Amino acid sequence: MTLSYLLLALGIAVLINLGNRWARIGGQLLAAIALFFNVWSIWLAVEDGTFAAARDQGGQVLALQVMGLVGAAALIGLLLLLPKQWRRAEAAANHNTRQSWGQPSRILHWASAVLMLCALPMGLFVVVLPVGPIRAEFLDGHQGVGLAVLLLLVLRLAWQAVTAGPDSPNALARLNKSLLYALLAALPVSGLVLAGAMAVPVLGIALPAPLALDTARGLHQILSALFVAAFAAHAGAVVWHHFGLRDRQLIRRMLR
Repeated sequence: MTLSYLLLALGIAVLINLGNRWARIGGQLLAAIALFFNVWSIWLAVEDGTFAAARDQGGQVLALQVMGLVGAAALIGLLLLLPKQWRRAEAAANHNTRQSWGQPSRILHWASAVLMLCALPMGLFVVVLPVGPIRAEFLDGHQGVGLAVLLLLVLRLAWQAVTAGPDSPNALARLNKSLLYALLAALPVSGLVLAGAMAVPVLGIALPAPLALDTARGLHQILSALFVAAFAAHAGAVVWHHFGLRDRQLIRRMLR
């Protein structure tokens, strides 16, 4: 499952940043299809009574339902914005500049975003689902995707150390970017700590348990909530700059 998600994320990230119009349209359609199945899985869980049976996990169920609504709105947005891909022909250079992010940075950025948008609902499904093979499959996938996110972050920061990119537009944006990077590192690490506390092996390796189970679970949940808030602030700021302030250059630094 992890390899499938990683290939999907990298495929979308590569396609939407190519110079070929049809490749970018294909990448956006692939993202829309992935979102559709994400939303559909949540809808099925509502219809088949999975959520109804999880009365003690009301907060997680509500969060999943909200994710489903947001995902449906994003799906509609992706489809409505498809014609814009036809008017964009240029591809980014490989290296970063002070005006724009290069191709490697863009691919790592969007692949990480796709993986996190997969990891969050997968983690909530792990909480809601009863113990069994399906839950175990989601747990394995959630852990693997988290480790993939951590690996992509290391590669992204290493590349930025070699070739610096644009500065953030203001102090709040710089703070948000630093917080997102910190959370992208802290979330997988806290997941490993939680796996150790649960005595669940990761990639076949039994991990130590430095924290009690309740403490480890609470830490992972708090970090997840902080990431959702920081991610929403980041996405909201980009949308506001692009549509509200008509600042087309901000989003073009990371997407062509």
